[in-house]
Amino acid sequence: MKSISINIIPLLLFFAALNDVSFAKEKAVINSSLYFPINNGITLIYQSSFGESVTKYFQDGEFTISSSEADKFKYRQTFLIKNDGVYVKETYHYLKIFLFIKKEATFTYGKPLLRFPLPLIPGMEWKCEGDEYSDGDSNKVKVTGKAFDKEFIMTKAGKFEVIKLESIIEGSANARNRVTEWYAEGIGLIKAKIIIEGGGVMGFLRDILGYGTIEFELKEIRKQ
Repeated sequence: MKSISINIIPLLLFFAALNDVSFAKEKAVINSSLYFPINNGITLIYQSSFGESVTKYFQDGEFTISSSEADKFKYRQTFLIKNDGVYVKETYHYLKIFLFIKKEATFTYGKPLLRFPLPLIPGMEWKCEGDEYSDGDSNKVKVTGKAFDKEFIMTKAGKFEVIKLESIIEGSANARNRVTEWYAEGIGLIKAKIIIEGGGVMGFLRDILGYGTIEFELKEIRKQ
């Protein structure tokens, strides 16, 4: 089955060897220790289109695992954090569509694929292409992204100064998804919005379940 997995938590966006990155002549504002914290001893609770979602991070050797769960979905991502970027090795997702209909898939990458480059600078843009493997099939994936200036957003968990990232992911079956993410220092993902514009698995969810837009917003920060 050919499909495309979308990085919803922590979101959503990954894929591919870096082909072209243009840097704005401004001070870097993101690095892995500030905006992609792992060993910070917190659990993130989101209000999402799938209900309340709980996200935790943990280490497995050289890999970092992001695990998110809600009543109707599970999402797990295995990645590498390097000085030059965040790379995805494997993505797993599970969706309960109806009472007796469930969808489960694991996507792997022969070579860890770029999610976004580091350091991340306001105004910078990047383009990525790569291959995604699932159930013996492979798909070509193309990602374009851009970083914006810092801004303030208000959520149920409080007010945060964040940097905004926008990405467009294109894959097989005319799949096209527009993803916007907001990250805060010392916490990570604060908010995410995925607009489903094309086909593929996400297009199926849009057409069958009415999920034209999927959203996550931080509701609570709990100490582990």
